[in-house]
Amino acid sequence: MNAALKLALLSYPYHASKHTGRGHDRYVAELVENTSRECSNVSLTVVDTGFAKNTLSGLLRLPQQALDLLRVDADVYHAISPMGGAPAALLGRRPLVVTIHDLIAFNVAGYESNLKHRLAQQCVRICLRLADAIIVPYQITKDELVSRLRADPSKVHVVNYGVDHHSYFPRPAIARLPRTILYVGAVSRSKGVEVLVRAFAQVKARVPDAKLLIGGKSSTDQPMLESLVQSLGVGDVTFAGFIAEAELSTHYAQATVMVFPSHYGFGLSTLEAMACGTPVVGVRALDAPEFFADAGILAEPDNVDDLANCLGRVLTDSDLQQDLSRRSIARAGLFSWARTARENVSVYERVARRPFL
Repeated sequence: MNAALKLALLSYPYHASKHTGRGHDRYVAELVENTSRECSNVSLTVVDTGFAKNTLSGLLRLPQQALDLLRVDADVYHAISPMGGAPAALLGRRPLVVTIHDLIAFNVAGYESNLKHRLAQQCVRICLRLADAIIVPYQITKDELVSRLRADPSKVHVVNYGVDHHSYFPRPAIARLPRTILYVGAVSRSKGVEVLVRAFAQVKARVPDAKLLIGGKSSTDQPMLESLVQSLGVGDVTFAGFIAEAELSTHYAQATVMVFPSHYGFGLSTLEAMACGTPVVGVRALDAPEFFADAGILAEPDNVDDLANCLGRVLTDSDLQQDLSRRSIARAGLFSWARTARENVSVYERVARRPFL
């Protein structure tokens, strides 16, 4: 396209920021920054009504979101979540592109309210029916949308997440701390932290000098998790709280191994750690196998013994550490936010050229 493509990026119910620790916030911020820098043919407007901390907060923001949407005139509208995409679709904002990050609401139960899951499911269905294009981060997500929800495969485009290689890269000058396991994410059962604590108790019995650093914002689960540490009699577990963006790369570089045992699959912190050359251990859930490929070790979800064995192997085998480090750097090198932005723009241009009824 020769003329500038007017793009409205709809962040609801998230907020464009690299500093909140929330992956979807980061996704918005990186799209804004990289689309503006990489794609000179795009004129970008961000419709941002702020982060909704829960379902009620999100619902209360909907009237303002609707007003903001109706005030914006664009060639293409991109909602970064089905929760924002469904209102945009119902208001007739077209052509409309929606990112569906995952199908957690269809696959994982027991950690969120039933109302939130039902709303999320309905929003996904509305977007599949009314949006002009769907962006997903992985092929497995597209396959499930097609097979389970009967999405039109021609409308679903795989555009991987990225990593900021200017912030996250190998730092050989920083010495790795011996026998140190790092977790970065929400301190909650849904992210597998309870399983991690129980697994670490086994690791500690075999590797007495092992340490576990848990970095992330507190949740309603944290008191229970801290009590679990005490009841198991496990030492060398530190709840570090929220780790600021400026400090993350150092923590990644110092860790012997990064662990992400989430029931929700892949997390951006895992990719950041891999870009720093840190060995990673995850779990075989949702999109994680596709993302990790052969660059990390995957345990079975909710399997304390398996997770403990995987972590123990990495902590005690220096050759394995070096091999995983090399694989992690190579794998992370395939992902960048600049590429994400460019591939998104290709989707925008496709739907902008296509006539619709």
